[in-house]
Amino acid sequence: MKVIMPCHCGDRIDYEYDDEVEITPEIYSDIIHGKFMSVICKKCGITLKPEYPIMFTYPSKSAQIKIFWVPELQRDSFLRGNSQFNYQKTDRFVIGFMELTEKLKIFEAGLDDIVVEGVKYYILSKIENENNIENEILIYFNGFEENNLIFHIHGLKENNVGILNINKDFYDLTSEKIKDLINDEPFKSFLNPPYVSILKIYREYTDNTQGDVQPSNTPGNNPPAE
Repeated sequence: MKVIMPCHCGDRIDYEYDDEVEITPEIYSDIIHGKFMSVICKKCGITLKPEYPIMFTYPSKSAQIKIFWVPELQRDSFLRGNSQFNYQKTDRFVIGFMELTEKLKIFEAGLDDIVVEGVKYYILSKIENENNIENEILIYFNGFEENNLIFHIHGLKENNVGILNINKDFYDLTSEKIKDLINDEPFKSFLNPPYVSILKIYREYTDNTQGDVQPSNTPGNNPPAE
């Protein structure tokens, strides 16, 4: 696809990208390190990070996974069903660079993104019950090391990212619980593909016509019983 991008300096940049991309090790590295879809303005030298819709193919060990990437600026209109994107043939869709990066890290770690979102639900519930926080809390999976799932938490403190390690045992426990709860609220509201995200219930979207993205209350306070 060929597009003309405006730069902050007023220059206009001719930019070309593929709207279908297979995630090779090189592409994966570029996405994780923020190099994917970067362009330098020849006039002012600034690096721009454009976002255009792309259908990614992730070569999973069991089967290929289709991931449709929606630009962050189109989040609200997309979730309200007001965009023209066609994602029906995809296994997952993600919105914005942060969600794309997180999803790939989950798959690379060999984890189930549905279970990871369940874990994030319990983390968020605990944070909200124990803290008087008015701003939005965002939680992203960042890696799997030494049998721990590593999460980055944004919003606890201004200009500060919290790091939380969750033992794999809790992930396994959540996986078992979700088998029984996935058809009950609030879990079915945010674990229903193709958009598997706690943001489906943590943020409210009105005038939605997609059916699978429903407005709801913020998470509750019931962690899985041990």
